[in-house]
Amino acid sequence: MSRRYLLVGNATSQSGRGLERIDLVLKTMRDHALEVTFLPTEPEGRTVGLIAAAIDAGGVDAVVYVGGDGTFAEVAKGVLQASRSVVMGMMPAGTANDQGKSFGIGSEAKDVADNVGLLIADHQIQMDVGRIQQLAPDGQVIAQDLWFDNVGFGLVPSILARRNRDRGLIGQIPILREVYRDQAVYVGAVVGEVVRSYVEPVKFAADIRVGDRQIHVEGLTDILINNTPMFGGEWVPDRTAVADDGLLDLALMKGRRDMLSKLVRDHKFAPFWTGEALGVDLADTIRAERFDLTLLMPRVGDVPTQIDGEEWTAGTHFIVDVGLGRLSLIVRQGFVPPWWPAEETDA
Repeated sequence: MSRRYLLVGNATSQSGRGLERIDLVLKTMRDHALEVTFLPTEPEGRTVGLIAAAIDAGGVDAVVYVGGDGTFAEVAKGVLQASRSVVMGMMPAGTANDQGKSFGIGSEAKDVADNVGLLIADHQIQMDVGRIQQLAPDGQVIAQDLWFDNVGFGLVPSILARRNRDRGLIGQIPILREVYRDQAVYVGAVVGEVVRSYVEPVKFAADIRVGDRQIHVEGLTDILINNTPMFGGEWVPDRTAVADDGLLDLALMKGRRDMLSKLVRDHKFAPFWTGEALGVDLADTIRAERFDLTLLMPRVGDVPTQIDGEEWTAGTHFIVDVGLGRLSLIVRQGFVPPWWPAEETDA
């Protein structure tokens, strides 16, 4: 029996470009005699339940997302919520595309035919699934969620929160919403939050428990925990990281200068000696399956948090770990990341 695909995407995104890409993917899949139906995304998290229901109804063997990393996360949650196990495929079409770039899968219209070929080739990995829990002072879990790309605490989540506020305000002004789109909104949020950081407290302290180790760090601007290697579409905090080893990668950033230096060092095409030239330690990520984080931002309290590029609930105590099982994901077979160290590539 041939595989039955469910394609999920936002048909209203990017002023019609989202629908154009969806139509192209559907046509290309059908040109290859693939059986596919389309499910549009719904707001306020309803997409997750719709995907799970479609899988449980028995008419779906694989779910393919078309869109950015946020759509990847929604679709993956729906796949994992279902009582039946199905595989997930990738049609990246967003801005950062951490997931697609981590696995060598292109996001342009010209890449659609190749990506359909990957679905047919059906090379699968069992991708790690991250989980984040926020704890109350008595240790009770008060919020939790699954994540797949990265979790962050500090300045970057503040930027995302400001971006979301600005996006909402601009969306109410007809002229501005046509010219001041996502990238410009994001840049504006970055500038605004960096300027704010000079007059308001943004640094925080962290107690990080990793197994039997207790690590105390002062003067942090950000903590980033990655599951897939890519961050922000351009940076790789740990060049040896993979998404199916049962481990997460935690990176610390101490102040604006340290953050800028690491962003330069960790660019996907930066040479390996860049870190030494900048005076930045090349081996400063911590790899583990579970992190227990207690955070303190003086005069502010709760530390801003993001998961998979979207604002999440702020707090002071979190557990981040490899969560509830694995995600069967179709990827490119034999992909060798261009950022891998030479010894990894030679192996």
